Amino acid sequence: MKSDFTPFKIGTVFNPINIKAEIPKYRFVKISYPSRLNAMALDSSKITHNDNLQYSPGEILFKVKLYKEVTIEVTDSPKFDISETSHRKPLILHSAIIMRKALGFKNGLKIFVKNNHDIRHVGLGSSSGLIASVACAINELYGNPINKEILLQYLAQNHGEEIANNIIELSPVQCIGGSAAAGLYKGGLIILAGKSKVIYSAVISDKFKIVIGIPKNFQKLDAQTLLEQEIKSFPKFIKCGLKYSPKIAYSLIHNVLPSLKDNNLKPLGDLIYDYRFKMGSINNCSYCYKKLSIIADKIAYIKEKNIADILSLSSVGPSFFALTDKTAECIKIFNKANLRTIVTDVENHTYSILGKF
Repeated sequence: MKSDFTPFKIGTVFNPINIKAEIPKYRFVKISYPSRLNAMALDSSKITHNDNLQYSPGEILFKVKLYKEVTIEVTDSPKFDISETSHRKPLILHSAIIMRKALGFKNGLKIFVKNNHDIRHVGLGSSSGLIASVACAINELYGNPINKEILLQYLAQNHGEEIANNIIELSPVQCIGGSAAAGLYKGGLIILAGKSKVIYSAVISDKFKIVIGIPKNFQKLDAQTLLEQEIKSFPKFIKCGLKYSPKIAYSLIHNVLPSLKDNNLKPLGDLIYDYRFKMGSINNCSYCYKKLSIIADKIAYIKEKNIADILSLSSVGPSFFALTDKTAECIKIFNKANLRTIVTDVENHTYSILGKF
């Protein structure tokens, strides 16, 4: 049982499963895996206590067409052979080891990851998405013996992120499960509650674009340093969660979900905007980038003037994003706020299989 936030050895499993699929169904699998944007937590206080890497703040996320391509080949050697061109090898190795422990296979694997959008620690789920994409490719290789509900929890509850100048340990960064859900569940909008359980998903119209804005002068830090800074802000997360989670839950059940049934995004957009811009979430997350609140003030009228249906910080930032059918206007406003932009589409599908034999 782990209750602290100190690093742990790569490949450590805190919450085991035992599925047993020792013989691969295929020799080769290649998949394309989408990314996620975390619009908000349902109860931010639940992210501050490490209960053996099990967290239950819930989240609302959107899936985007920024992909990782993962190729897995079976080898006769018992070793994991990660290609030289695959970046962030500690995370790839961690994913492979915990999948071996879950499935019990003994053969080796050759792993190749291509990631054209490897922007780290800005709110795109780059770390959790990498681990989830490799795990899903391995699961596919063995015939998907782990169902999506169990795999989602397994990945969220055994998550870690790499530490600068440390190739044997990972940081126990909190994981809610959004990146795994993005690959495993259909729908461009997904809502998780409890301990990484998907409770709702919906298709988002292709008339919308996602505009992501990243501060131009943002200096990335390693995961352990960011976690140590976040811990200092835990009292703010606790206060926000205790004060607003009942209101958020009521709004979600009685306003947001019924409206989504009618394809009406406004109550969802209002809830996300209130949480981020009025309940203190952006200020609470400013430990990662001190100018978050300044940027928020400059772009808030995107939502207030109905230029976008959704406007939010992603995760703890520093990236903001807008779901909009007025792309050019959002780009102009983001650029004026000194944000470099990425424009992409909503992904309504799960990870896709590019090839297997």
